[in-house]
Amino acid sequence: MASENTLRTKTRRALVTTFAAVVLLLFPLAGLAAPRQDTVRYETINPGLGAPPADVIRNSPAAAWRSFLALASAGKFDQAAHLLDLGETAPGTQKTVGAQTTEKLFRILQLLKAREDAVTTEDEAGPSIGGQSADFVVAMRFERSGMTAEVRLRHTVCLAPYESAWLFSRETVASVPFWYRVLVKGEAPRGAEPLDVGLGAIPQEVHRGNPRETMAGFLAACQEGRFDLAAYYLDLGAFPPDRQRAEGARLARRLMLVLQRTGWVDPDKLPTEPLGTPETGVPENQQLFAVVQVRHQPVELLLSHRSDAELGHVWTVSQDTVAEIDGLYAAHGYGWLGDRAPVALFALSIADLQLWQWLAILVGLLASWLVSRYLARWVVRPLRRLVRRTNVEWDDAMAWVLKGPMTVLLSALILLIAARWLGLVPVGWTVVRYIAKLIFLFGIGWFLVRLVDAGAEHVRATAKAGSQAGLGFLPVATRVAKTVVVILIGLGVLDVFGINVIAGLGALGLTAAAIAFAAQKSLENLFGTASIASDRPFEVGDFVTIGQDTGTVEDIGLRSTRLRTLARTLVTIPNGLIAAGRVENFSARERIMFNPVLRLVYGTTAAQLAYVIDEIKRLLRTHSEVYQDQQRVRFAAFGESALQVEVWCWVTTGDYIEYTRVVEELNFAIARIVEQSGTSFAFPSRTVYMAKDGVVDGERAREIEREVAARRERGDLGIQDGTPPRSGERER
Repeated sequence: MASENTLRTKTRRALVTTFAAVVLLLFPLAGLAAPRQDTVRYETINPGLGAPPADVIRNSPAAAWRSFLALASAGKFDQAAHLLDLGETAPGTQKTVGAQTTEKLFRILQLLKAREDAVTTEDEAGPSIGGQSADFVVAMRFERSGMTAEVRLRHTVCLAPYESAWLFSRETVASVPFWYRVLVKGEAPRGAEPLDVGLGAIPQEVHRGNPRETMAGFLAACQEGRFDLAAYYLDLGAFPPDRQRAEGARLARRLMLVLQRTGWVDPDKLPTEPLGTPETGVPENQQLFAVVQVRHQPVELLLSHRSDAELGHVWTVSQDTVAEIDGLYAAHGYGWLGDRAPVALFALSIADLQLWQWLAILVGLLASWLVSRYLARWVVRPLRRLVRRTNVEWDDAMAWVLKGPMTVLLSALILLIAARWLGLVPVGWTVVRYIAKLIFLFGIGWFLVRLVDAGAEHVRATAKAGSQAGLGFLPVATRVAKTVVVILIGLGVLDVFGINVIAGLGALGLTAAAIAFAAQKSLENLFGTASIASDRPFEVGDFVTIGQDTGTVEDIGLRSTRLRTLARTLVTIPNGLIAAGRVENFSARERIMFNPVLRLVYGTTAAQLAYVIDEIKRLLRTHSEVYQDQQRVRFAAFGESALQVEVWCWVTTGDYIEYTRVVEELNFAIARIVEQSGTSFAFPSRTVYMAKDGVVDGERAREIEREVAARRERGDLGIQDGTPPRSGERER
């Protein structure tokens, strides 16, 4: 009994293990039998066909299958085209290609005796495989003429407006022309004869399974300078096998140079279907990859398809296109140089550019610079002669400004023209455009900087001729203008390199508060600079007092102002403090006050005092450098130890050194007047004299009294102000 239970247990375990193994094996097999494919999504399904008519029903696999057969049977091929996935066809040709492909597909299905009930899935999500909805349905499988193929419907989604549709897949649409030739027309698949046997065994890196793969492989081999490898992508059947290797490498090089000169091919724009994509005006077994103009006539460059029993689908540059390469090279090539340039120039690449491309760019830069120098002279010299004949001055300044920048601007233009002739690949052309834009921006920046200098020179010349307003702040304004120019050119450079300037400015706006908080003093100084520039309290070269500092203004910067003090030290004062503080500008004076107070001894008589005042007034009225409109000499006060006489006038100069010279002359003259009057200056202190020092000369005093009396009698005693009082105005 125990042995029977043990046997049953072992048997049960074996069955469970076997079942688990079968399940584990079946799941992978199921996955292999029905690989899952993602749903195709389009913004608009077949936009070239327009809106589908009401007869087109494609919300499920069975509905799409029946709708196609019904419409095609009625000859409505243009309507049935709405049931094809024409995503690889250009919208402009979808109507023509769609109707032609629909008719051919219907003929194929008729030949294969397709039944209406071949597809029975009515579910919009498609059939369920392994518990998941499949995104495709195999409507038919067939084996004919040595080929095995499937007709598939594929789940497709339109995003705007939303629609869930089932269409004949792109693979099926791409295969229709080939099936039609083989099944309906009875043509044998091209490929029975060997391809380019003279090239030898096909290297492993050669891939030619679809148009995109072929063109990408050809261009990659050419860019590496491996023209012997690129020859495998050409159909060299027109050449004997013993010449195919040499002719293949030569023609591959020439075709590459032609494509570079006329417009580089983008392989990503070619289809990835092994049978290509139907195109209007192109044979069914060929694919158009470029169009080259020769003597204003378009020449189509084509890839041709062949089906090889061992290699499968093979795409190469067609024999007809290969036969055209020499003619294309004669029209767009580089002649002897292109054929015999060292292979190293093509094999060595730096930053995705072949060495010869870099050399071509350098040659273009040098040539554009040399040509632009002479061309700029031919432009600027006649322009200067022309502007000299005009009466305005701004055009002369513009001609001067254009002297250097014109060379730079023309070099950018000539570089673009030369680059077109050089035939650079897209990467090289992009590099040249970047370089040309940078050169152009540099030329514009140089032009604007020179324009600012020309404007500053004009302002300076105007100030010398008349008004001096703003001359001191001209360096600040010039510096600010140049800073703005540099910032604008910098933004332009960032834009050239693809940096979103607008987004950068937006981010700058978001951080403006933080920057302002962190740079309060700097902003305060900038606003102070703006305040100084608008108010103009001083200029460069002015002698000023700012706060506790006195000196000559040497420089006014964006952040601070520098003073050279009398001690010859250099003081730097932030502009924010200057704008908020007190500024005294001595250089702004058109005249300087002369205001001494004379202290005469108390022994001075009234006549002597009148004489001193009268003589000083005469002195001021007759001095050529004393302002005559307003003068005053007064017996001002009885001081503690002297009689005080105040002299008040202006010296007509703003130069302090000149002022001191005039003051010296006036002081000597006043000293002589006091000496002639017989009195003397009092000591500025209280002193007890034991002797009778400083006694007035009595004899001289009497003479002065007689002189004053005589002047009074003549009416020549000028005790009043230097300016005679106006009528009705009381004497001050």
